[in-house]
Amino acid sequence: MGQHISDDEDTEQAARKKYADIRPLYERLAKEVRHVLEAKLSDAGIDPVSIIHRSKEVGSFADKIARKRYTDPLSQMTDLAGVRVVCAYESELATVAQVIESNFEVRERMDKSVDLGVDRMGYNGKAFVTALGAQYAGGRYENITNLNCEIQVRTILQDAWAIIDHQLIYKNEDSTPERLRRDLNNVASLLEIAQGIFDSVREKRATYISEIQQKQNDPLAFLAQPLDFDTVVAYTKWKFPDREPSEKLTQTLLRDINLEDYPTLRQLDAIVERASAAVEAYRNENPDWFKSGTDFLTKSLGFVDSDFRAKHGFSPRTRTAFVKFNDLVHS
Repeated sequence: MGQHISDDEDTEQAARKKYADIRPLYERLAKEVRHVLEAKLSDAGIDPVSIIHRSKEVGSFADKIARKRYTDPLSQMTDLAGVRVVCAYESELATVAQVIESNFEVRERMDKSVDLGVDRMGYNGKAFVTALGAQYAGGRYENITNLNCEIQVRTILQDAWAIIDHQLIYKNEDSTPERLRRDLNNVASLLEIAQGIFDSVREKRATYISEIQQKQNDPLAFLAQPLDFDTVVAYTKWKFPDREPSEKLTQTLLRDINLEDYPTLRQLDAIVERASAAVEAYRNENPDWFKSGTDFLTKSLGFVDSDFRAKHGFSPRTRTAFVKFNDLVHS
C-alpha cells in the first residue's frame, strides 16, 4: 500500500518545484537591484560597508512554507530576492532609504525595531519590499520588473545582532529560556548604546574637521594646531592644493614621526620649507614618486629629520637622493 501524501505536502512540493524553475529570475533581479543601489548610493555620497545580494535557496523556501504555513507562497513571500545594505553609521540609513524610495517602486516598508516594541528581543534595521518598476522595463530587465525584492538596511552593529540572532536565538522567541532571553536583551541594548556612541564620535570628528578648515584663513592659528591625522591631512591640502593627500601614507608618517619634536603644524611646516628646493629637485628627476601631497611631506622629513629617515621605509633611490640633493636643504 503506497504512502499517502497530504494535500498540504502535495501543494508544498508543487510550490517548491515551481520556485526552483523560476529562481534564476530572482537571482537576476537581486543582482540588478544591487547594481542600481551601488551606483545611486555612490552618487549620494554613501560608501556602504557592504552590499550583498542573494536569491532564496530552494531548501530555505521549502522550510519557510512549512514554518509559516503559506497557502500561496510564491505571492506571499516577499524575500525570494534580497539585497542587504550595511552602513557604518545610523545617520547614513536615512539617505539610503531616500535612495531606495527614489529609485524603486516601494510596496512595503518595515521598521523591525518598531515591530519589536520595548520588551522583545532584537536590534534590527529597516527593510523595504520593492520592485524595479516600469522605469527599468525591457532588455536586461525582461520578466523581472514586477517581482518583489526585499532590501534590508542596517548598520554594522545591527548586522552583528542579526548574526547573533541567527546563531543563538530560537526560531520561536517564546520558546527561548528566560535566562537566555534576558542575556540576549542585554546584548541588544549594549549594541544600541555602542551605535549611539559611534554616531556621536563621527559628529564630533566632523565638527573638529570643520574647525580645522576654518582656521586656514589665519596661518598663525592654523599652524598652531597639534599634529594628528585630521590636521596633517588639512595641512597637506593647504600646502599642496593641487595634490590630494594619501590617507595610508599619512598614517605611516604619524607612525614614524616623533611627535615630541613636532608639537604643532608649525614645526612640520618649517621642515617642508627647509627642504623645498631639495624636494623639488628630486621631483624633477623622479616625478612618478610624487603622486600625492603626502609624498612631499615624507620626502621633506627624510631630507631634514634623521630619526624619521631611519624609521621610514624609503626606497634605495630616495635614500640616494637625500645625499645627492642634501646641499639644497636650507639650514
